[in-house]
Amino acid sequence: MKRSFIVLLLIFSVKVFAQKMPDMGLYKVRISTSDKNITAEIKPVKSEPSLQSDRFYNWYCSNQIKQTQGAYSGALLNGQYNEFYPNKNLKEQGVFNKGLKNGIWKSWTEDGVLVQRITWNNGIKQGEYDWYDEKGNLKQKGTYHHDLLNGKQYNYDGKGKVEVSTYKDGNLVPKETKKASFWSKLNPFKKKH
Repeated sequence: MKRSFIVLLLIFSVKVFAQKMPDMGLYKVRISTSDKNITAEIKPVKSEPSLQSDRFYNWYCSNQIKQTQGAYSGALLNGQYNEFYPNKNLKEQGVFNKGLKNGIWKSWTEDGVLVQRITWNNGIKQGEYDWYDEKGNLKQKGTYHHDLLNGKQYNYDGKGKVEVSTYKDGNLVPKETKKASFWSKLNPFKKKH
């Protein structure tokens, strides 16, 4: 009885300790050059991606980050990505999913001013974006749909004026001009210019 109890205890203790251990930084790469520093995750992917020829895949090989359209040959970036200026300020930040940009990506100037925020979905611009000037003032905002401008796009001149344009599938939709009605043309009291 005592022996079977010890065997059961050993079996259950092995199962308890078989939990996933943290990666301890094993799946992180660090690259330092004269103009930037990068930390990127290359967590193993559960399944190989079905490569699409219209997407740019980001991968790691020979202590370099590479980008190739429709293919890769190395370890896919998979997880958090941070790129820094030499002064240690963030330059770009986002998340890769099987080598493709995913979620919100942000970029900054060397002084730490946010210059753009773009939403990605598996390597395609999809959703809201914002662009800022070098002082951090909003210059443009709108939305992308399947990598194309779509819907209302707002352009700010910095003096309080906003210009609104509308896009459909990447094409500018012309603004409708108001046609004068038949009765307004006949109005004898209308001012003539």
